[in-house]
Amino acid sequence: MMIFVTTTDSLTDEKLYEKAYLLIPEYRRVKADKMKMRENKLQTVTAGLLLNYAVGEWSIKTGEKDYNTDEILYETVDIISVIEANNPYFNYEIAYNSQGKPYFLSNREIFFNISHSSNYVACVIGDRPVGIDIEKARKGRQNLAKRFFDISEAEWIKECDSDQRFFRIWTLKEAYGKATGQGVLDILDKIVYRLEKGKMKAYALTDVGRVRQMNQDYQFASTEPVGPLSNLFIVADGMGGHRAGDFASRYLVEHLVSYEKEFDGFSLSVIQL
Repeated sequence: MMIFVTTTDSLTDEKLYEKAYLLIPEYRRVKADKMKMRENKLQTVTAGLLLNYAVGEWSIKTGEKDYNTDEILYETVDIISVIEANNPYFNYEIAYNSQGKPYFLSNREIFFNISHSSNYVACVIGDRPVGIDIEKARKGRQNLAKRFFDISEAEWIKECDSDQRFFRIWTLKEAYGKATGQGVLDILDKIVYRLEKGKMKAYALTDVGRVRQMNQDYQFASTEPVGPLSNLFIVADGMGGHRAGDFASRYLVEHLVSYEKEFDGFSLSVIQL
């Protein structure tokens, strides 16, 4: 399974938007033209581009002999790179089943799903039914949990009066509904996410070793959410004593953590059946 996330930010440039618009399939251009809000137009065009990119990457990856489709690959990609990689061959024809779930008409062994919220667009692709949902957290949603969620879920949200917790569960339910084709409204009170008490403990340590005088490794460890990730652990190996190796390791880790934190305020969930 492969997960891709990008933003619509660069497409606010009119010339780049026009270039991107011409790359997407006709049906998606029609859909974009019907959108009244500029934000929705950007989401629709970006979604078409990202799906094309995902199909291309999936085609490459599944062509590798040692690739295991159970492996989960996650990539945040710049929309400029998505545009540059665009290949019309990967604009597979799409149809919809009786529940409105999209599928590739002539490539039914490949499953995909798309979601967008605000300036973010996410796509998942795999060899089994998949669903994805990304949501920007909004205020005052806890009352909805009382009405539609299981009591255990509602109480977990109420513990810290957390809109972020609400959207964590909502996106899980939405992703499951999209993976099954049922839709979130049909499964709100039927699928319950049990939240175990307690928290995983983790420790991180690197050592200078027996050869070097300076430890050039750098690590980051968090059991708390970092951006859309439920936790994050990174180790950057040193550069064998090269000058400024300690700076390079630290810079890489801090840059990656900062990049993921750009998703703060968003919840992202993916379900594969």
